[in-house]
Amino acid sequence: MQFKITNKIKNLEIGELKDNLFHYSYDSKTLKSLFKNNISKDDISYITAHSSFKGEIYENIIYELLMDYALNNEKIKGFVLKGPYQDMENKFIKSGLLIDRTSQIVFKSAYKDISEFDAMFFTEDKLYFVEMSTSKKTASLNKRLAKKYALLKMIFPYLEINALIVVTTGSIGLNNFPSYATIWVTKDLDDDELIEKIIFAKKVKNDLQTLKAPEDKKYLEAFSLKYKKFAYFPTLEWILNGSRKNPKFKVDLSFFSNSKMNLYFDIYTKLYIGYLNLECFKVFYKDFDMELENNRVFVTLEKVTQTQIDIVYYAKLKNKKLYRIRIEEGLTPSIKEKEPDGFTNAEVRFFSKILEERHILNAKDINHILKNISIIEFKK
Repeated sequence: MQFKITNKIKNLEIGELKDNLFHYSYDSKTLKSLFKNNISKDDISYITAHSSFKGEIYENIIYELLMDYALNNEKIKGFVLKGPYQDMENKFIKSGLLIDRTSQIVFKSAYKDISEFDAMFFTEDKLYFVEMSTSKKTASLNKRLAKKYALLKMIFPYLEINALIVVTTGSIGLNNFPSYATIWVTKDLDDDELIEKIIFAKKVKNDLQTLKAPEDKKYLEAFSLKYKKFAYFPTLEWILNGSRKNPKFKVDLSFFSNSKMNLYFDIYTKLYIGYLNLECFKVFYKDFDMELENNRVFVTLEKVTQTQIDIVYYAKLKNKKLYRIRIEEGLTPSIKEKEPDGFTNAEVRFFSKILEERHILNAKDINHILKNISIIEFKK
């Protein structure tokens, strides 16, 4: 079953819903400053800020139109409220599917956002998550889908998961989206008068309900949804220990070759399998000269492309910086610093506490894994 776009949505006919757009929270500080300083509209800083802001408005327009669409479509049984419509305070909920401080639909673990969804609705036996974008390039949007799809498949195992992608005319790469995605194409948002009014409108607080959704049982609060719990960090630990249960191998690669592990790779990107000490790591990267925090380099199996798994290392230094290091034969090692407040840093802090001496790997182990890594096959 595919939902068809209406002419109203295709043409962004917001009509009587236009006033509702002023109840959403926007980040207009940068644009206001650029306006006040008479920055040229041809300046790259203005173009970037304006494009981002227009994207926020576009998302809210589509959300408003989708609310109306859901109300009038008998196949849609539930539609999740967000923004100015949600009336449940979620600030202090640590984990789960909820509305966050910015009034978006998110799945959190230990206060950190794992995934964000622009909208979400249900039929009798399906869940649709919605992604909207004004960018004409869709590659990064497409790449983000795998994690969201896998997470929802994990917490709603009894539902078929689908995506609704809403983009604007002229977007490229639409044929590259997965089969579970329905694509809607709308006109560009070109109402400059509306955009400028919203830029200078009075700022709305995120956590206030200022609009009331029509009285209908279809409209749902995120906190009321029933789903299977997903424990982010304990699952990573379970994977680490599960991969070591086969007495024949230090790391059993066949453990990673099933449909459930495929979902885990999409959710986490990388799965931790142990660590190397500095001396052993230098067997593979002899010029490594960073000062490690605890004489450990964390070893992961990482999904580096949609079809390729490779060993990727993470080095936490004495200065608290964390680096991703990928070593490919014949190439200069790829080194990238990770965000201090990102999930990878949180994962490494977690594993710093739970890794034991039994989790250490050596050069022979690494070579064995690299030689046999093709054992990992993704089964649907």
